[in-house]
Amino acid sequence: MREPSTQDIPECAILVLDGFACRYKFLTNGRRQITAYLLPGDLFELDLEFRLPLDCAVGTLTACRLALIPRSEYEDLIRRRPRIARALQMVRLTEAATLREWITNLGSRSGPERLAHFLCEMLLRLRATGLASENQYSFPITQADLADTLGMSCVHVNRVLQKLRRDGLIELSGRRLTILRPDGLRTLAEYDASYLKPAATPLRPSASDRPAA
Repeated sequence: MREPSTQDIPECAILVLDGFACRYKFLTNGRRQITAYLLPGDLFELDLEFRLPLDCAVGTLTACRLALIPRSEYEDLIRRRPRIARALQMVRLTEAATLREWITNLGSRSGPERLAHFLCEMLLRLRATGLASENQYSFPITQADLADTLGMSCVHVNRVLQKLRRDGLIELSGRRLTILRPDGLRTLAEYDASYLKPAATPLRPSASDRPAA
């Protein structure tokens, strides 16, 4: 992984087709903070209003298949398909709401609560893409990745995982995670999934939203 240069201006949107990727930042001391996970179907898109340098890096956490969409084709698609443009606006709202939830997680929750919240979120996001069955999903994320996500040391992450196991909330076998007591995990995290589906109503409906005459 490479921290972006202040001169790096993205020229492609990135669509994750398979695998786990993330957005992250490095500190000068070499520590990494993961700020978002990109799952299959997620898009790292361009800001079409400005040609802004990257303020974060995008890296893969597992083997991934990615589709690169050149800026010119991406801009043309947005202009020609207003419904796609509207859908992308909703994606941005969800990303912003998720980031606020992550900030709350880092600043106000204990280690077990942070991890419980993260596992609940991953379950719902993977369910939405058909990659989680009931309360079980593939979990290729390392303890080092979790540490960089949750603002904890690897040792602390290991202790928290063991606590959730002892409490009968989760089972982690190889790279497969099962949430044994979904209600208990949600209660521990005080998890409210509404941020993943913002109830936004456009003030100015686009032409594609208006009923045909």
